[in-house]
Amino acid sequence: MNRRAHALKTMIIVFLVLQVTFNVIPVYSQAPNTDTRDKTLRDADHFEIRMADVKNRAEWEKRRAEIRDLLLLRAGLWPEPERTPLNARIFDEKKGDGFTVAKVYFESLPGFFATGNLYRPAKGKPPYPAVVCPHGHWQYGRLQNSEAGSIPGRCIDFARMGFVVFSIDMVGYNDSFQLPHDPFKSRAQLKADEPLPYESREMRPDFSFSGADLYGFNLGGVQLWNGIRAVDFLCSLPDVDPSRIGVTGASGGATQTLFLMIADDRVKVAAPVNIIGAKKHPGCLCENIPGLWLDTSTVEMAAAFAPRPLLLMSATEDPWTNSTPTREYPMIQKYYAFYGANDKIKNVHISAGHNYNAETRAAVYDWFCMHLKSQFPAIKNPAPVSPELKALGDLRVFPDRVLPENAVSGWDVIKNWKTSSEQTFSALLPHSADQYNEFRITFHRKLGDVLAAVVPDPDDLTAQKGDVKTIGAYTSQTHFLGRKGKGDCFECEIISAKTTASGTILVICPDSWGDFISLDTGTIQPWIANILSKGYRIARVRGYASGQLAIPLKTWDTFMWPSAYNRDNGLNGIQDIITAMQYCKDTWKKDRLTVLGFGSCGIPAMFACATHGGTDKILADMNGSDPAYDGELARLMPYGAIKRVGDFRTATLLLVNKPLILFNPGPTFDSAWYRAQAGGIGCDRNLLFRSSVNPDNVVDLL
Repeated sequence: MNRRAHALKTMIIVFLVLQVTFNVIPVYSQAPNTDTRDKTLRDADHFEIRMADVKNRAEWEKRRAEIRDLLLLRAGLWPEPERTPLNARIFDEKKGDGFTVAKVYFESLPGFFATGNLYRPAKGKPPYPAVVCPHGHWQYGRLQNSEAGSIPGRCIDFARMGFVVFSIDMVGYNDSFQLPHDPFKSRAQLKADEPLPYESREMRPDFSFSGADLYGFNLGGVQLWNGIRAVDFLCSLPDVDPSRIGVTGASGGATQTLFLMIADDRVKVAAPVNIIGAKKHPGCLCENIPGLWLDTSTVEMAAAFAPRPLLLMSATEDPWTNSTPTREYPMIQKYYAFYGANDKIKNVHISAGHNYNAETRAAVYDWFCMHLKSQFPAIKNPAPVSPELKALGDLRVFPDRVLPENAVSGWDVIKNWKTSSEQTFSALLPHSADQYNEFRITFHRKLGDVLAAVVPDPDDLTAQKGDVKTIGAYTSQTHFLGRKGKGDCFECEIISAKTTASGTILVICPDSWGDFISLDTGTIQPWIANILSKGYRIARVRGYASGQLAIPLKTWDTFMWPSAYNRDNGLNGIQDIITAMQYCKDTWKKDRLTVLGFGSCGIPAMFACATHGGTDKILADMNGSDPAYDGELARLMPYGAIKRVGDFRTATLLLVNKPLILFNPGPTFDSAWYRAQAGGIGCDRNLLFRSSVNPDNVVDLL
């Protein structure tokens, strides 16, 4: 190479480096060769822990807030339900040696009762610290009295040590029988150590109600709300110090403990027993809220309790916690170190199976007495089972299964929840430009959370370009797009002419529409040629968005609670659209970006655009549907709590600040409502409806 050529090459390299340095040309990491999202599905028993990479306290504080917000949203508790009067009743108090125990019920929701027993100290001076004691999936619920776990024994000991204790039923257990828990047996019929007869041929459905999940009404969320109201109940008692509240439970009760200690800042001390695991996750419907475990884990959630005192109880033969001292405990210590609070976390590892036995209880007693400052010392050697239980008689709240007159049926509980959700959402709708700005900020984030969708940073995008194909006046090149560490790699075909002054059109349509350009025949679909002739660049998204990629239903159904741990085809498709949108925005910074969704891809494109927030114009095919109707929404967008953030209404309102054309709506779709809402915020000119749009004439609407 001569000197002049070498100098020219050097200048070109320097020029390109400068362009990259000053973000003139985006540079992406190379995309993986194949999409692996269908190969990395998880569930409670096939669990691979995923932890956000945080390096300091500031990053963790942000992530910690995200974890709490996601828990509340997935549990249906955002926006928070109204804290209606508890109308608590404490009755039939019995006296024991150093304690009293009474029956309790209160309305966590109007006409829906949380039930349990209230244990109090018989000595000492109030106010006392208090403990919420949720039980797990024991055979006898809160009345389980065995060596592996005596819930009454635990509560009696706490009371003797100077604590007020509320032992609360899980939904569908013991006295909580307005809603079911599992399909095998009615726990409402259980009595301490003595199951009552039941009719085995009677079908007892599990907690599955059509459309309820859309409103965030799920078993785990209802139990969490009962726990929050249980804290309300304890704080209302004159003999309780509301600044000294703790919570502890084992197994399913530990999961309830975990949720409550993250959701409610009034909880100051916690001891989840035998459930925090990096290799295995809880395995009941009540612990697997839809979407909850997509990007977090019991380990990360437990860490979010920092810097409050946390005791991790583990056991050598427990499937979840057998390696806690060397695995989960060091993981969580990292986050306590951010606060200089290493003394506020402790692990006690015992030789036992899945349990809340006497040895475990003794360690918990010591932790709670120290951090909640009990008046009496911790009991060191508790009795394995409670000898007092038989003498106390029947502790069930409704032994005859007759509820108070103001009780409502389970179906009405759900109906009332839906009505309340709609009223809450309606109250948050914007009616002016100022209100609209606030609405957009809040609901843009919440809608993205429900859809588990993120706008990737430029540094997280990956791209690999295929060969350029020339067909007449046009070129076609496949870009393989993805995000670092996410396993996604999907096709985005870029078609352009020599002149692309009009901007970029991102097209999402079913894969069955065929190739836009046929390399075999050298032909191009007429409507595509028409768009290109007007100076537009076309980016066609494929992958999960078009149905080119899909997780087979048979594969999906082999996993337990798959929607709690994995994004389905629809969510993956929405994410692929968002990723492609961001790639277009970063690559052609000066271009206007128009999104065109056809056929079954129209509504997902709408939600993707609403989550991204960076499009200049949207044309979306409603494909003859009415997504405002719950029945159709459950088919189109079957995602937990989506109605809590407003569903298709929210997506539309987030987009009407730019031109938005919706075409081919279903016959029952109420377009007048959308026009009125757009008019109220001064965006009525942006929202247009068309009965149909012919692809051949779509260029006239661009």
